[in-house]
Amino acid sequence: MQTTRPASPSPTLWYDLTALDRFVGNVTGIQRAISAVARALLDGAAPMPARFCTWRKKMGFFEVSAADTAALLGTLGRRPRSDANERWEKIQRRIRRRIGVAHPPVAPLAPGDFLVNLGFGNHPDRHRPGVADFLAKHGTRYVGFIYDVLPLRYPEWWSFEQQAMTRDWFAFTGRHADLVLCCSEASRRDAKWFFDREAIPSPALATVRLGGDFVTARTRNAGTAPVRPRPFVLYVSSLDVRKNHRTLFQVWKRLLAKHGADATPDLVCVGRPAALVDDFLTEVENAGRLGGRLVFLQGVDDAKLADLYEACLFTVFPSIAEGWGIPVTESLSHGKYCVASGASSLPEVGGDLCDYHDPLDVGAAFRLIERACFDAELRAAREARIRACFHGESWNECAASIARALLAAP
Repeated sequence: MQTTRPASPSPTLWYDLTALDRFVGNVTGIQRAISAVARALLDGAAPMPARFCTWRKKMGFFEVSAADTAALLGTLGRRPRSDANERWEKIQRRIRRRIGVAHPPVAPLAPGDFLVNLGFGNHPDRHRPGVADFLAKHGTRYVGFIYDVLPLRYPEWWSFEQQAMTRDWFAFTGRHADLVLCCSEASRRDAKWFFDREAIPSPALATVRLGGDFVTARTRNAGTAPVRPRPFVLYVSSLDVRKNHRTLFQVWKRLLAKHGADATPDLVCVGRPAALVDDFLTEVENAGRLGGRLVFLQGVDDAKLADLYEACLFTVFPSIAEGWGIPVTESLSHGKYCVASGASSLPEVGGDLCDYHDPLDVGAAFRLIERACFDAELRAAREARIRACFHGESWNECAASIARALLAAP
């Protein structure tokens, strides 16, 4: 096994892939962020050396080559469980053949190197003492990431188990990290609130904006079939209580009552159901999905999502609480106007290119959405301004910002 190498005047950014290496199923926000930053690091976006590793309890952290990292990213979200396990078994066998030992070597972390973990809860409780011991022995500076602490800020929407998982993970982060990155100033404030509440001396905190270029905006070819047969407004979000679909349901009821079914555009909601929404979904079904004007889509891939963004009239994002709000960035990156909630981090995301309402004020949401539905000149003017003024953070810029935060860390 390789041992710790001497400290280097040029520290290495070690990027922890543990959250991805056994992940199966549809990719959600955190996995998308981790994989997007990994691709940016592969592209050489960071102004410092960057390498990849993953954790196994019996092995510690071991290095994953750039080629194997690229292969992992290429299969992410498209593999059944058996394929995911087989993929990593093949990678580990290849590593063993190259070095002629029974196990992969420990990643050659040097004192002063950074281990950057953008995952959430990806080191289980039983592994955390080993992770902490590894970091201490190697003199490695651990860098955690906080997207949000919403299960503790809004416990009514999360189970006791989810609250405990959030509390325990970020307590581990706070106690062992030299630096904690936050995806917004709102999340940074919440991180400080959490560490104070738990009486954990706060590590250094820095804000790093997430990228928004998950998908590439594409112009539809002339003559191709429309994405949907009717005009529609788009909401990209998991179907979750805090995402506030109920307000949109009430808004669309008012639109239909005032303007009629033929004139009212559809509301297309992209995302899978989460917990605590059974009653709401029952109401929607009992209402006949408002005559088919409410449409729910799941399992939408990036290409289809790009088509939906390109074809929609505008987007909505009425969430009650967020750590960031990636769909707002995506909407603007496609040149689409967004009517959003003014809660938590969302004004940081959209700036003055979106219009905002109190998430619990149905009347205010109705007035903004009604105007956007029926005023084509307004939409055109907003889209022109977005095209002229919006500069979304790319994932290469995000990766570079992470590296700069490391190099500036005390």
